[in-house]
Parts: sequence; C-alpha cells; structure tokens
Amino acid sequence: MSKVLIIDDDEMMLRALSNFLTEEGFTILTTADGPQGIMIYKKENPDVVILDLGLPSLDGRDVLKQILSYDHNAKIIIATGYGSSQIKEESLKNGAFGFFLKPFDAILLMEKIKSALRFPNEL
Repeated sequence: MSKVLIIDDDEMMLRALSNFLTEEGFTILTTADGPQGIMIYKKENPDVVILDLGLPSLDGRDVLKQILSYDHNAKIIIATGYGSSQIKEESLKNGAFGFFLKPFDAILLMEKIKSALRFPNEL
C-alpha cells in the first residue's frame, strides 16, 4: 500500500484530501506544519508528498527544497489555491513532480499521484 504525506495548513483541505485518498486505498500521513512535514518525511519515507505552498510555519518552497536535499528522488506534488503559471514553472523547475490548483479535481489528482508512483526513482 502506497503512503502519501499531505502537508497543508487548511484543515478542510487536509481532511478532504485525506478522506479521498484513504478511500482510494492509500495510507495517509498528515500535518499542517512544514518542519514537522520534513521530519515525517525522513521518518516514514512516503511514496508521494502533497505540499501546500502557503504554510505559516515554513514556506512550502523551503519545505520542497529541504525534502529534495534530503531525498532528490522525492515525488512532491505542489497544491496551492494561489497558483499562477510563474509559480507552477518555478515549482517544477525546483524539483516538484507535479502541480495542481485547489480546490482539487479528484481525477486529475489521482492521475498525478499514479504517475508519480509509476515514475522510476532513479533516472
């Protein structure tokens, strides 16, 4: 069973993503805190991370960089409610595997997660 770590400070989004992905058969880990998300990543080694950019404790961009500096093969999908083509381009350039806007489209999100799970860890 694949593990997904959700790092998002929006309680409703955290709950919605968690419920949806649990129903899809994933093991879910959650936190609303960037530094705690990094610690959970290092301890649990999830298969995919869904990361909000607008975290109050540590900016999502910094969380992305820190997780990727720990594990350059991490599959991190950025989730944001304030997306622009510039933010998307910057996120992907900085190593994010994917990007989606909130509120999430369940079908598109599942496609991104399944793609991340199929993608080889070593290029």
